[in-house]
Amino acid sequence: MRNYIVFLFIVCLFECLFSAPGDLLWRYQTGNNVASSPYVLSNTVYVGSNDRFLYANSTFDGTLAWRYQTGGNVTSSPYVANGVAFVGSNDRHLYAINTSDGTLIWRYQTGGNVTSSPYVANGVAFVGSNDRYLYAINTSDGTLIWRYLTGGNVTSSPCVSNTAVFVGSDDNYLYAVTASNGTLSWRYLTGNNVSSSPCLANGVVYVGSDDRYLYAINASDGTLVWRYLTGNTINSSPCVANGVVYVGSNDRYLYAINISDGTLVWRYLTGGNVTSPCVSNGAAYVGSNDRYLYAINISDGTLLWRYLTGGNVASSPSIGGGTVFIGSNDHYLYAIDTGYTGFKASKTASYIPAKSFSVSPNPFSSRLSVFLPSSGAVYSITGQLIMNLPKGMHKLDTSSWREGVYIVKSGKETKRIVKIN
Repeated sequence: MRNYIVFLFIVCLFECLFSAPGDLLWRYQTGNNVASSPYVLSNTVYVGSNDRFLYANSTFDGTLAWRYQTGGNVTSSPYVANGVAFVGSNDRHLYAINTSDGTLIWRYQTGGNVTSSPYVANGVAFVGSNDRYLYAINTSDGTLIWRYLTGGNVTSSPCVSNTAVFVGSDDNYLYAVTASNGTLSWRYLTGNNVSSSPCLANGVVYVGSDDRYLYAINASDGTLVWRYLTGNTINSSPCVANGVVYVGSNDRYLYAINISDGTLVWRYLTGGNVTSPCVSNGAAYVGSNDRYLYAINISDGTLLWRYLTGGNVASSPSIGGGTVFIGSNDHYLYAIDTGYTGFKASKTASYIPAKSFSVSPNPFSSRLSVFLPSSGAVYSITGQLIMNLPKGMHKLDTSSWREGVYIVKSGKETKRIVKIN
């Protein structure tokens, strides 16, 4: 136990000294676009890919724990509860996968592709399907409890309260269905398809529509509280934090709207359609079809940092352990440092790039040139010694190094470098 505590201290120390907000920690390559949004629990991040697999990776270094192959693209985002990962597939099934070993527990066949992301509550998995139904499935054995027929495809992901399930449909309605028996409580008509996934906060349901509006609907009776007009369709799902609702629009803006009266607090312009945001520790994280992941200061809507991926970002970010995880159409799942884990309050002052020695290129792949004015060493991000280096110029063959973060030290100075494949 003592050795394990020492190891964790070293990990925190190296992260505290050598990583900075917006830095790549690792990335994992799947076989196709990653439009699914990651789900983070404990030390594992779960995500689907259009290569038909659901992946389970270590949050620390991206190591693959397991992957499970479905029969279609996995654009649905997984939900993990009680040791089971639930996810939909374009093979028309909802899957329940054992998180310990990636084996199938059960699968339930619907009548259409399941691009909706499941929500699990009280032993029931709720999910929509492109057969126009909202489903309630028993999580223990995969049997049907009830299903509710809407007038269009249900690509929206459900949101669940103690008594109701809220979901959008391509018939232009937001539905509130009784969770216990699947009967209709109310429905609210918008001006176009509702593929946005609703968010419930303080008795109000927030949802976007292809009619360009963000709606705030009273959860108890389905009456309109307010609506806010953006410049294009809203497929993004809202996120509520500290009296503000955040949502992306296909007009390329991330919006921050006051929940009390629906007035604009600020908006931030990206270069493409905006995914669903998440908010953590003073920042709103969001992806865009301009290939960037953005971190926006929630106090004033200014840019904190942005990270360029290799493809359009249709995935929505998830936060865990001071890291933001997001997928990209370049086939990768990314882990980016948010700049906060609890140990990192003074990290910015500690992160001082070395000036007396050089490394190139950075990031690097198979080759790395290093000039050291005095003897030094290369370490992994966890503090493991990779190699000692004498004073002078070195041309290193790094083709066998695994992708990730490394530290070069020379005398009292250090520099952070990143290996990419």
